[in-house]
Amino acid sequence: MEINEDKVRGLATTVEGILTARRRLLPTVQREADEAADRRSDVERLVSLLRDLREMERDQAALQRIDGALDDLGNLLSSFEARAETLNALSVRFSRDTVNIGVSGEARVGKSTTLQKFSGLTDTQIPTGKGLPVTAVRSEIFNSADERAEVAFRDPSTFIAEYIHPLLQLVNRHLEMPIAIDSLAGLRSVTLPDKLGANVDSTSTDSLSRLLDAQRSIDTYDALLTGGVRQVGLDELRRYVAYPSKDELAAEQETGKPSNRAYIAVKSVKIFCGFPRLEGVKIGLVDLPGLGEIGASVAAMHLHGLEDGVDQIFPIMRPTEAEGYAKQGIASNIDHLRRIQPGIKRRGDLITAGINVTEGLGDSVDTLRGDFERKINSASSDRIEVLEYSAIDDSSVAALFGDLLDRISTRLPEMDNEVLAHALASAANEADVRETLEALNRTLTELLRLIPIPERILLRQIDRIASDLIHEYNAFEKKLDDEADEHSDWYAAFDADVDRIHQESADCIQDGFFMGRAQWESAARGQKDYYNWYRDEARRVRREIIAKYTGLDVFYDDQVTQFKNDIIRIFLDNTGRLAQKLHVSADGDPNSTIDGLAFEFAGTIQDGDLESALELLKDVTFSFRNNVFLQISSHLKELANPSESFKLVPGSSKEGKENIREVLGVVGNYEHQLGRLNDYLTRIATEANDAIRASLLQHDDRFHEYLSVSISFFNDFLYRKDEENFKHVVVRSLIAEYRDYILAEDTGVAIDSRKKELIDQIKTAIRDFSGEPDEASQPVASPARVKAPPAEAPAPSPRLKAPVSAPAPKPKPKPAAPPIERVVEAPASAPVAGSKIAGWNVAPNPRGGQ
Repeated sequence: MEINEDKVRGLATTVEGILTARRRLLPTVQREADEAADRRSDVERLVSLLRDLREMERDQAALQRIDGALDDLGNLLSSFEARAETLNALSVRFSRDTVNIGVSGEARVGKSTTLQKFSGLTDTQIPTGKGLPVTAVRSEIFNSADERAEVAFRDPSTFIAEYIHPLLQLVNRHLEMPIAIDSLAGLRSVTLPDKLGANVDSTSTDSLSRLLDAQRSIDTYDALLTGGVRQVGLDELRRYVAYPSKDELAAEQETGKPSNRAYIAVKSVKIFCGFPRLEGVKIGLVDLPGLGEIGASVAAMHLHGLEDGVDQIFPIMRPTEAEGYAKQGIASNIDHLRRIQPGIKRRGDLITAGINVTEGLGDSVDTLRGDFERKINSASSDRIEVLEYSAIDDSSVAALFGDLLDRISTRLPEMDNEVLAHALASAANEADVRETLEALNRTLTELLRLIPIPERILLRQIDRIASDLIHEYNAFEKKLDDEADEHSDWYAAFDADVDRIHQESADCIQDGFFMGRAQWESAARGQKDYYNWYRDEARRVRREIIAKYTGLDVFYDDQVTQFKNDIIRIFLDNTGRLAQKLHVSADGDPNSTIDGLAFEFAGTIQDGDLESALELLKDVTFSFRNNVFLQISSHLKELANPSESFKLVPGSSKEGKENIREVLGVVGNYEHQLGRLNDYLTRIATEANDAIRASLLQHDDRFHEYLSVSISFFNDFLYRKDEENFKHVVVRSLIAEYRDYILAEDTGVAIDSRKKELIDQIKTAIRDFSGEPDEASQPVASPARVKAPPAEAPAPSPRLKAPVSAPAPKPKPKPAAPPIERVVEAPASAPVAGSKIAGWNVAPNPRGGQ
């Protein structure tokens, strides 16, 4: 492209003037962007506070109102977020150091050749090819003395989301069982169909082809999915931006070895190099691949992020001897381009089409131009102008380049103003803000009416709760005291358990003394001294009997667990829905529940008597070993130290006593000695087992007496020591800390000082938006007493960042806006006069309207 020095200087001056003019808009954009960020932050703060309030609220009607306000604030938040995003993109647009021309078109229309002519670059920087699409990646080429390329890669998650999922969505429309791919590993392992069947649209088949290529060639690009940016030499650039060539595809088909498809990992490329014939001209060229290709998702992918990346778009068409009409690819290309930069009112200002003229095809050029006018321009008042040029002719391309820059110089200032106005208008309207504030303040006012509760009602509730607890704990103590002397259901269950263990022990004594008859006799036949073995066996049987009766530990454990849970249940049944708040129940592990209550109350009630009562309750335990051994030990003495004298069974042929040592020590009939040994052991073991049963059935363990004493001591610590302390420290503190949970069901009044603080905090936040603190508002209540958590307790939630009574920070000035109607509130709550959110005033309107 031949451009003389005067023309180059003129172009440089023109471009610099464009850039200087748009930079003057930057302060406005930045100011509005900062304001949008502040407004978004204000709404986020309100949303956060309302969510905290929702967690505290239990009234269903109030919850519905809070949810409605949250939905409205969510809409405002989305609007402000969109506005901030638009303004940030606009800031990038106005801060650019170059004027950018985007060039698009189908394959083989001369797009890459035109780019080379524009810039004076070579095939190294802008690859060309024959017969197939070449450029696979959106490339931005900037005129710069510093030669380098910056390749931006996707990371694995964005690769799946931006590249794989759009293709997969089109393919899945034709599959009975949709395919899911959510990771690189999933892409490797998934079974993709070879074909999609009959009568399938070309867009879907192209998408399947790209998925198959991505799977087949995954090893050529997966290491590049880093999400980073890599600087590469210009001579290495082609491998990152170009599709496989015809020869490479042929080799792939022949050998089965996949072609390099590094371009799949590439998000975009920026090329910095000198444009040989445009020294000093601050120009950028954006190569837009994919537009007009079969896959619509590919085009959308390449256009993403271009909202403010180009100043003029030049789609190229090229007729052939066989095709001289505006085919579907051209129309699709234009349709894609119409969707970007919606703030520009006329597409004809942003888009200028070109026809690449080939010598000898004049008729086809005329036909293509006419067809373009009929299909694209005839039905639209927004006409896209068409320029003719020859991509292989330097002077023709130079003239085209000059025309495009002239158009940019003429049209860009107006387009910049249009996109700025569009960005400034992309915000919530005043009616939305007013409605949101009114609904929010109505909800807050209704909640404020519920608090505080009068002291007389509070005292009545304290007396009720304390009296109910004292009455039920006294009744429970009386019940246990009575059961210590009476045969209750508990005794019947205990007696049944003792009878069961006694019978099991008796059966085991008869069956080889807990060894099994055959095994015991086998062991006996090997003994030489039956008397000493008899004494050893007696002690072993003693241990076995004790082991059997220690099974009562389970019974005692269950009863102690029930005892503790009954005490916990009495407490929870008389404190409203406190169990729901503290996430405890009277049906779980009581020791864990007691630990949880002790931890919670140590940070809220901090009463030594309550702490002692809980400690005592947790320490209640009862076991067979520790508490029953003493009562049954006398019945086990004979087994521990068997006497030598054995009383004969009354009525036998031989009366009186016999010496066991003599009987078992003489040499004689083996079976006779074994029988006598069995009789001796059976007699003393059975007598011990029967005696233990008799002792336990007399309830010598004193278990109920122990439980009765335990509840008596518990009650002493809890309230009998100082009943006034129990009422006005323990119960009052419980109500103060958990008011909604303890009182709401009985009084119909939800009173929670933390809720009031939070409501006041939200109202203060609304007033702060206006930048005009409400001088008439009354001082809010001071914060509730903050209790220190016990050692190693979790830190309190940071959501309430400052007490309501703290001085408000100096508000930032906000732009004035038309007033909206004042929110009318009942006298029970503080008014919100002169408030504003995100630049919209909330103020009285004497005329009652806008």
